[in-house]
Amino acid sequence: MPDASLRPLPRSLDPLEDESLHGYLLRLAHRLGTSPAEIAARTGLVPATVDRGTRRIPMGLLRNLDDQRLGVLARTTNLTPEEVRRLLTAPLGSRYGPLNSSLLAKTRTLAGMLHNNSWILTRATRYCPTCLAGNGSEVEERHGGAWRRSWRLPPVFACLRHERLLLNGCPHCGQDVNTTRTGGLIARGHEAGLHPARCRATAPGTRTVCGARLAGAGVDRAPQSPATVAALLRLQYHFDNLLAPDGPTWAGSFGWRIPAAQYFIDLRALSGLIFMTWPQARDLTETTALAALVDREAARRHVAFAKSRAPIGKQRRASHHFSDPSADPVVAGAVFGIAARLLSAPDETAGHEAMAPIIARTRGVENVVGYQLRALNGLSRSASVVLLAVRQDKGAFARMGQRIQAQGLSRVDTA
Repeated sequence: MPDASLRPLPRSLDPLEDESLHGYLLRLAHRLGTSPAEIAARTGLVPATVDRGTRRIPMGLLRNLDDQRLGVLARTTNLTPEEVRRLLTAPLGSRYGPLNSSLLAKTRTLAGMLHNNSWILTRATRYCPTCLAGNGSEVEERHGGAWRRSWRLPPVFACLRHERLLLNGCPHCGQDVNTTRTGGLIARGHEAGLHPARCRATAPGTRTVCGARLAGAGVDRAPQSPATVAALLRLQYHFDNLLAPDGPTWAGSFGWRIPAAQYFIDLRALSGLIFMTWPQARDLTETTALAALVDREAARRHVAFAKSRAPIGKQRRASHHFSDPSADPVVAGAVFGIAARLLSAPDETAGHEAMAPIIARTRGVENVVGYQLRALNGLSRSASVVLLAVRQDKGAFARMGQRIQAQGLSRVDTA
């Protein structure tokens, strides 16, 4: 006789196209008047035999599910297997290089692509207060709007539906809205009754949940100027177009057409170099307000990088101090905007001319770390040519261009 916990649940929520597993569990639990951990047990995501008060929903479920878990979740929620897959981040890898196993499998295990990959947000997620307020339907009026899976991608820092920037952290307690010390997917997952659009972090200095409202008007702490918002929305439109399942198959990188997914790996390398050499690229920032925000973030990163050196010996300092994307959506967008502008150079010669001062400055910080960023695993061939060139040599660039073309890449048509 099957376990009663695995009997089908009423199909009370239809997952949206971009809903995350995290959000779906929150909303389904609220709809059924139980806790997310109980729903995870009833759908086969966690063992039902574990004590209810200590159940932890593993973070790894965010990325992918094995066939058994996927089948049980589909059966108990009356979803199709394809609907379940759309709750996971793994399918995003076809358009997003940092999750693409074919681009990174040489040095990344599938587990490492989630747990050691700062370019996929796991413990934290950004959010749009207007999306969480719901679309006016009966279901969303009661249980809130979807927590979108794309909010887990650092290059998603704005909501084009509502033409506003995303938020990170709770406006009341200042913590990540789903902070969990145990590495679980949902904080305080054993608690029932908390609305999905409420902060689940533990209030500082207490043992109680924060519970602050995250949806609707008045949630913003520091609204940005119209010029800043407009600049970031333009960039978000470019990124969303590349991330869309039916978007273009290629993007431009220093004058060459590369797979759209790989573009985000090139973006990652340049973002790290920008932070490492700041304020070298400051003049490329869209607005002075954005430049001032990056000033503060870059200063903090340089202090952290300097402290990371061991007091004895020559231990290599980690490049993550510069390569990790900013948790702040506005700062992240500012740096990505500079990186995207550099990648839009018409050819490798112009790209090297723009990048040469940045590359030269890395040697004044630490050459080894600079090289780590310039030789990042998964980089496109065109980015490797520009970032690893010692000097501008048109003859060498021409020969490299021929080799790139022989690998099946073509130049961006600038006519």
